[in-house]
Amino acid sequence: MKYKKIGDICSVITDYVANGSFSSLKQNVEYQQHGYAAVIRLKDYRNNFNGPFEYVSKRSYEFLKKTKLMGGEIIISNVGANIGTVFKVPNLKCGMTLGPNSIMIKTKYVDDYYYYLLKSNYGQSLINSIVSGSAQPKFNKTDFKKLEVPVPTLEEQKEIVGHLTTIDNKIHKNNQINDNLVA
Repeated sequence: MKYKKIGDICSVITDYVANGSFSSLKQNVEYQQHGYAAVIRLKDYRNNFNGPFEYVSKRSYEFLKKTKLMGGEIIISNVGANIGTVFKVPNLKCGMTLGPNSIMIKTKYVDDYYYYLLKSNYGQSLINSIVSGSAQPKFNKTDFKKLEVPVPTLEEQKEIVGHLTTIDNKIHKNNQINDNLVA
C-alpha cells in the first residue's frame, strides 16, 4: 500500500488564522448571539450541534472567506485538552465558518475514508506524535501536513467507508433507542 503526506492528499487544509493576523481578525470579526453565519466549534460538536451557536455578522463571514463551511468537511481540534477530536460538519442550512483552534481539511480522494482514519487509534497516534506543549497541548498545520497516511485505491476506500458507515448507522440507531428508553 502507498503512503502519502496529508499535505499531498488534501485539496484544502486551513484554519481560522489563515484569514489574517490576530490583529486583523480582532478588527474584522464580530461575534454575536444571533447573526448571519454559525461559528463551528468543538463545543458545538460535543453538543450534537443542538446549539446555542455563536454567530458572526455578514461582514465578518465575508472576511473569514478562507474558512467558509458547506457541510461535510473534516474538522480536527488542534489546541487544548480535547486535541485530536475529529468530526464532520453537518449541513445546518445556514452560513457556517470554522472557529478557532481547529483545522479543516478536504481531500482529493474519499473524505469519509480519511475521516474514519483520523478518528481511529492509528490516526490518533499519528496526531499525538506531533503534539507539543503540556499546559496547552497543540499542533500546527505544517507538522500535520507532513504526517504520512495510507492511500488505498479509491475502490478500497469506498469499500472501507461502506462497512464503517453501516456500523455507525447501527450505533446511531441503538443510541436513539436508548435515548427513547430513558425518556
